Amino acid sequence: MLSERLLFRHFFTAYALAGGTALWVLGCWLAAPLGVRPAWPWHAGGPLLLAALVRGATCAFRRDDPEPLPVWVRACRATTAIAFAAIVAVAALGATLIVSAAAGRFARAAEAGMLAPGRGRPSPAPARPLGTAAVGLALGLVAYGYARGHRRLRVREIAVPVAGLPPALAGLRLVHLSDLHVGPLADAAALREAVARVLALDPDVVCITGDVVDNPYADLSRWLPELARLRARHGVYAILGNHDRRVGAARVAAALTADCGWRVLRDEVAPVTIRGARLHLMGLDHRPRAHAADLLPALLARVPAGEPAVLLVHHPAAFPRAAAAGVPLTLAGHTHGGQVAVPGLPRLNPARLFVTRFDAGCFAQGTAVLHVSPGLGASGQRVRIGVPREITVLTLVPAAATAAA
Repeated sequence: MLSERLLFRHFFTAYALAGGTALWVLGCWLAAPLGVRPAWPWHAGGPLLLAALVRGATCAFRRDDPEPLPVWVRACRATTAIAFAAIVAVAALGATLIVSAAAGRFARAAEAGMLAPGRGRPSPAPARPLGTAAVGLALGLVAYGYARGHRRLRVREIAVPVAGLPPALAGLRLVHLSDLHVGPLADAAALREAVARVLALDPDVVCITGDVVDNPYADLSRWLPELARLRARHGVYAILGNHDRRVGAARVAAALTADCGWRVLRDEVAPVTIRGARLHLMGLDHRPRAHAADLLPALLARVPAGEPAVLLVHHPAAFPRAAAAGVPLTLAGHTHGGQVAVPGLPRLNPARLFVTRFDAGCFAQGTAVLHVSPGLGASGQRVRIGVPREITVLTLVPAAATAAA
């Protein structure tokens, strides 16, 4: 989508404008009970000055420093984090005020028809206390997301039915990872923890669906030894995402192949022979969502009839075409599950609202299954709320066995 490309290209400028505006709105809301009301020219200049401050602070993300970070880098990251907290708080405030106003109007309309003349009118909803409580709750959630949420790791096991699965492949365990985003925002300790958890699972195959590297400032010499520890009985297979393309697709693919021993599939098919049966892993390079599956027919032509295949693609938009083409299992990433969601309501997240309905988890179309990984890393900010990092173990089972169960 054009909007996605524009936002990605000008992400930090958009982030700074949103953050500066949110900081100003939040400051005005909190200062109003104290009688502080800025003159009207400040309502134009104030947000721009704050946006300029936030935009300057984003320079910290052009460095990939190991821990402990320099003081000035920590100060810049704290500034961008405060801006993000303000964005979430103002969103929560706006939603609360809208709901409060709607509830108040509904109550007045209902009581106007029921109350006898002279009985009085209903009291207005306490908008300010509710709004301030929403702001406090939002700020608390963001603080948790930065301090603990981005480290939370979940291992999920899912049985995936595959029609015509050879008996030799029944029970095959694929570990699906995505969106590692190694680079300035990555947490080395969190990555080591995730790799150790994967190794403990002793998977047959590991599939990684893109965005291994976050941005061009990533120090690959620092991160590749960490990634090289990732192993599976029948190999690690990866594709590239939109962030990898920004870094340089050829550069990332060559590094992962030479230094990590991974098989990077760039519009390729890799047959994996297990106990005499073959599973074909098809990998598509990342393309704009409208063209995400354009080369799928060419890959399917390389898969012998009757042999199972799994598609690795970064953007889940390829799934409808893959399902229509008879691909039993598609693995995708890209969304991070929104990275931030309303706790307890994971479907209420930015990815589902603005990117795709295939935000995270399993989706089915006929007999075809799509699994979208919430990812292991973070982008934009090292924060996760309501969407933990995830290692997903997909166990292939015959479709008939699943139906019987």
